[in-house]
Amino acid sequence: MNQRQRELYDEVKNANGELDLELGQIGDEEAKAIAEALKVNNTVTELFLQENDIGDVGAQAIAEALKVNTKLTTVYLYNNLIGDVGAHAIAEALKMNTTLTTLYLGKNQIGDVGAQAIAEALKVNTTLKELYLERNFISENGIKALNQVGNRSCKLWTDDQRKPSPAQLQEMASRAAQVRATIPTTKDPQVARSAAGMPHAAPSSSYAASAPTPPPRPPKPATLRMSSSKSSAHQDIRQLQARIAQLELERQAPPTTSAVPILSSIPRVSLQVLSQATAQFSESKRIGGGGFGSVYSGVWSGQRVAVKRLAADSTQGVAQFEAELEALSRFRHPNIVTIMCYTQEGNERCLVYELMANGSVRDRLDRKGGTPALSWQQRQNIATDIANAMHFVQTAIPRQPLFHLDLKTDNVLLDAHFNAKVADFGLTRSAPAQVDAHSYIRTQTVQGTLQYICPQYQHEGKVSVKTDVYSYGMILLELVTGQQPSIDLMSTVRHQLKRSRKIDALLDKAVDWSSQDKESVQVIAELAVDCLDPARVYRPSFGEVLRRLSGEEAEVNEDEPIENSDRECLLCWSAPTNAKLMPCCHACVCVACAQEMIQRRDKCMICRVPPTAFETGKYNQTFVP
Repeated sequence: MNQRQRELYDEVKNANGELDLELGQIGDEEAKAIAEALKVNNTVTELFLQENDIGDVGAQAIAEALKVNTKLTTVYLYNNLIGDVGAHAIAEALKMNTTLTTLYLGKNQIGDVGAQAIAEALKVNTTLKELYLERNFISENGIKALNQVGNRSCKLWTDDQRKPSPAQLQEMASRAAQVRATIPTTKDPQVARSAAGMPHAAPSSSYAASAPTPPPRPPKPATLRMSSSKSSAHQDIRQLQARIAQLELERQAPPTTSAVPILSSIPRVSLQVLSQATAQFSESKRIGGGGFGSVYSGVWSGQRVAVKRLAADSTQGVAQFEAELEALSRFRHPNIVTIMCYTQEGNERCLVYELMANGSVRDRLDRKGGTPALSWQQRQNIATDIANAMHFVQTAIPRQPLFHLDLKTDNVLLDAHFNAKVADFGLTRSAPAQVDAHSYIRTQTVQGTLQYICPQYQHEGKVSVKTDVYSYGMILLELVTGQQPSIDLMSTVRHQLKRSRKIDALLDKAVDWSSQDKESVQVIAELAVDCLDPARVYRPSFGEVLRRLSGEEAEVNEDEPIENSDRECLLCWSAPTNAKLMPCCHACVCVACAQEMIQRRDKCMICRVPPTAFETGKYNQTFVP
């Protein structure tokens, strides 16, 4: 043990009654020391370890202590980093423990596997009375397993209990009244909240409507670090009572429905965890890098991963980090690279992805490392995979298409089976933009790679869903020719098709082309030229791209408005664009759709700011026509 761990061991070993170690920056190694002390301490009855960085390893150690400790009745592990492995260990301990009555595991990283293990343990355990599992990653299957437990003496809190019942509201009101008499004489507002049964966070979120949180802790004796004013605690009580009234109104309101899917969350882990996963960010583990920072290979939670560590002094990197985290938390798809977890501690920011065994499409076209050439079948599959991903992000959430704006072969990665996955959504719009007289989005700065940027974006800063289609067209030319992207490549292919309808002379010579391959490559080349049309109105949508790749006959693109038509509303396609969304001014839709967006609290498709009003007028076209 190091000095810090030894101090914790001694503190726990000699503690009596309630032991408060919340907000103690305790990780797995410190949790091990605490667990060892709990094995020999027979006086601690309540252990508070919430708001720390305890992961599966630390949870396993604590679980071993619970198997032998016969005094602990309450354990708080709320808001840590415990996943399925740690939950399984705790479940095994619950099968043996006969003294624990209250366990808080909310706001961790427990999924269905961990929930099912706990459900099995509750069939055996008859002493646990309260178990909190809200704000984890437990789906309906895990909740169903928990709800089917025969032991109904244990009260379960999961995310299917979104709002408190009338009895719970009454209990909260009663608690608020009780703590009036226990307000300590202290000048420390944080201590006043804790002593009055309030969490350290803002009181308004102490019982969030989106998910239940642990009930307030019992009042502490006034001798513990007391120095707060009564007025601060009285204010907390008033805020709690206001929150109770708000929740009562929400409970009585009729339920609302939404077509927007429930969005998945991304686990947060400590920097220490990622440091261990990458051998302390060893140079030998570095597999790439750029202006944003470096990428390292590693192993996290038993899986090989790529860890993108942003440079601490990169202002642009911070914006990209936030944009990509927001984007990938909303979209999960087989052809979008999966983000596994992330770290954000001070100036340190890391994103952790699944490790793509075959690198980027560009590396494979260049045959980097002496790898064999991609076959034409593999290249066709890659083209389809990319189109699938982009069609998905543009259509998955109504009224909220996602732009990539840096789509290129360097940002398309290949897994072990050469399935393509789009990566690096960090350049999606996250900064305010300007709108010109024709209601395009006009970005303040053009970002991306020059060879892939369409004329409207490059010269005028105008963005639409056809911006990424243009980039996709360049990718198709790379797949066909193997050459680096360039304006000259586009012009040459267009000239060859116009002159002879064939591009045989431009085909990648590393591929053994059959006559059948050469027929299909003409379809791809013609599609590429259409995607690269200088006028965005003539480029196909990704939906049309998929139809053409599958061999379906070309048809009128329903996504494509007729020129000079007033049926341009991005959302319904059946009304004129006569409403400009405020306050961001980024999009123009019809009045009916604008009203619906505001009512449903949808976000602007560009800056992700929810519109609060709209300005009526006659606008020539939407920003995404």
